[in-house]
Amino acid sequence: MIGRLYYAAKVYFSSYGIAWFDVDTFLKLLGFIDSKKVLSTSEMDYFFKKNSQHPFAKTGREGYYFARLLWHLGILVKSSGRGYKLSSYGQNLLNNIENNRENREDILRLVFKKWYPLIVFLKYIDYKGSVSMRVISSELGGEMKHWTSILYQLGILKKGNIAKPYNKFVVSSLFIPLSLDLGLIDKKGSEVKLTKEGKEVVRDRVESSDIIRTMPGDYTIYAGIADVLYDAKEPVIVSPWINGTVEKLIRVIGSINEDLSKVTLVVRNTQKNRDVIKRISKTTPLDVECRYYQNLHSKITANYQGPSIESSANLLTTSLKRNYEIGTYYPKTPEELALAVEELISISRPLEIFQENVARP
Repeated sequence: MIGRLYYAAKVYFSSYGIAWFDVDTFLKLLGFIDSKKVLSTSEMDYFFKKNSQHPFAKTGREGYYFARLLWHLGILVKSSGRGYKLSSYGQNLLNNIENNRENREDILRLVFKKWYPLIVFLKYIDYKGSVSMRVISSELGGEMKHWTSILYQLGILKKGNIAKPYNKFVVSSLFIPLSLDLGLIDKKGSEVKLTKEGKEVVRDRVESSDIIRTMPGDYTIYAGIADVLYDAKEPVIVSPWINGTVEKLIRVIGSINEDLSKVTLVVRNTQKNRDVIKRISKTTPLDVECRYYQNLHSKITANYQGPSIESSANLLTTSLKRNYEIGTYYPKTPEELALAVEELISISRPLEIFQENVARP
């Protein structure tokens, strides 16, 4: 149901920490944010403690988690310092809700139909027809455990074998209430099934190129790079600067992907890059072709027969884990991107790292 590393990471990071949902509290939160203009997560914590009866709202961390959720939904943007404010989309959403209170459910459905963890949840129910919460947490949670164990090996997650967000508690306290509030499922006894509106959400979903925004602590671009290598035979990695991150990436994916036989690296000719490539060449049985182009600025990881990703992020820990970055994930490499990568290889030169005296440009 999840299918790829990239989509598993997208589910995990865009739902991180969210374990419950109440539509009235959610709408009050939007109004509170609007009244403050710019606010911190600690102010959001105060809001939850004062306005929600849910026991999780009293933990003192819900402000941070819901700020992340609203950011992923496009409702919030970061402001100066550690503050958040409504985006133009968030402001239009709030105005629309205030002016069309009788259509509140329809408006919120449009918002959450973009939230990938919910899409996966609904697709699973559609596949099963009718299913219990216990089976959801067992089967869909089992899929997440498979993918999160790999993400853990890559250093993308701090813990492995994580079923969240499809474990028993989150399914019962978040996905079921949210789907019921939006009119996407019907519940009879312990079983749930999709409504007409739920089926429409699943039907309207088409996997296409995906614009990725990452904030510090959100490693979706990193997961997208790993995803490209996951089932590739001869992928190409283009990055002006690299470090031990790409070394670990190639080593771990090489141990998982038995079809991976060759990796082409296109980088700048720097001593740090050369040192990393030396280590890679010594620690992997793969054929590693190293090339350099000194004016390189592109960052692309491509599998001509599968997915590709281009982004602003270098293959460095600081870029992939600590920076605000933006990128595009393509489930199938576009011909234009494949051509661009081909040209980068063509204009680059072999990097003979094991020669003692290499002419520098």
